[in-house]
Amino acid sequence: MKPEDLPDLREIQYVKNNQAMEYNPRSHALTADRPFTIFALLLARTLGDFIYRSLFAATVKLRFRNSRLILYYRPDRPYKDDIIKINPYIFTSWKTSGLNSVPLDYFDYMGNRPVFPKNESWYKTLSAEPDLVLTPSIMAFNSLRGLTPVARFAIPTELAPPLLSRLLGAGLSEDRWFCVLHYRNAGYRPSDERGNRDLHTNDPLKIVDHIISNLGGQVVRIGHLGMSPISPRPGFIDISGESDPFMLHAYAVSRARFFLELSPSGPMALAGAFGVPVARCNAVSTLGPLEKPSFSLMQHIIGPTGERVPRDIAIAKGLYSELAVTKIISRYGYRFAPNHQYELEAAATDIFNRTTDCEGWRSPGPPIVSTFPEEFTLPLPPPPDIEIVEYPDLIPVFS
Repeated sequence: MKPEDLPDLREIQYVKNNQAMEYNPRSHALTADRPFTIFALLLARTLGDFIYRSLFAATVKLRFRNSRLILYYRPDRPYKDDIIKINPYIFTSWKTSGLNSVPLDYFDYMGNRPVFPKNESWYKTLSAEPDLVLTPSIMAFNSLRGLTPVARFAIPTELAPPLLSRLLGAGLSEDRWFCVLHYRNAGYRPSDERGNRDLHTNDPLKIVDHIISNLGGQVVRIGHLGMSPISPRPGFIDISGESDPFMLHAYAVSRARFFLELSPSGPMALAGAFGVPVARCNAVSTLGPLEKPSFSLMQHIIGPTGERVPRDIAIAKGLYSELAVTKIISRYGYRFAPNHQYELEAAATDIFNRTTDCEGWRSPGPPIVSTFPEEFTLPLPPPPDIEIVEYPDLIPVFS
């Protein structure tokens, strides 16, 4: 064979171990299906952090046309396996429990390696040879807000019908829209009382009536078992006490017109993952919603004589932070003060008016992706600012 007739084997440099390749004898060319492999370390414990980092990893996968996403996590919380199920971008996942873990030596795929995984598919799935490893510090929430398009979670097709039946059985009607209501109730974890984040008032009852009577919707409340009771009323469906609740809560969020959060807590992350607009009330930091038309209504920052820090000054000085208020300016007599009932009602009306495109139950779907930048560059650019609203005529007097 003449040298010029030798096959074109330039693609062989991209072939990985245990990966198929194909040689075309007619064109004398080698082709390899070489996916860009992303290995994400989902080491978060709390609900919101685990959702957002799983969503971050999926969003990075969307940046590469031919890619695969591999996740590593510990199923040490009851909701983690379900979150993995509703992330449709995962190629495979590795979960460990107890003292077991994946040692760094597992990523050694060369000869004479001292450690061999018991599961041979570790190498066959290309888990040992990722092109990109996403650490928890890379998958920061604010960084996710700067990536587009954001991935979307999806309820598995086989689970949707029984979840729908459970919602209807709980009293939800299919003939008009509904919102999901959530807030952090005191007593969620006795060892983790968060005075600035727990809702201690009877505001939920008034908000429920406002949405049902004035806006014409239904309200589905989600939360932990043991939430403070709300008196039954037509149009109010409480699934906070349901057994095996996570997937039911996730399904409800995916079909809601909007998500109304009365105090900051992890379940709001589900709204961002399903592309459901959010009104985040009583916020204590700018770790807010992912995308428009969502917005945050911040708690008020009040000085020692009752004066309120104006919103624009608080933004310019970076005061909308639980750390900034409780650890720094509190020494000068400043504190958080929760939103007034009228402000909460205004926020519910505001997000209602911003979601006129959804007159019934929301039909979730994946993001429309037509271009793939084929890159992921660190450090990531600063994320866009969230929209912080206020209703000047409804701000209470604190002095």
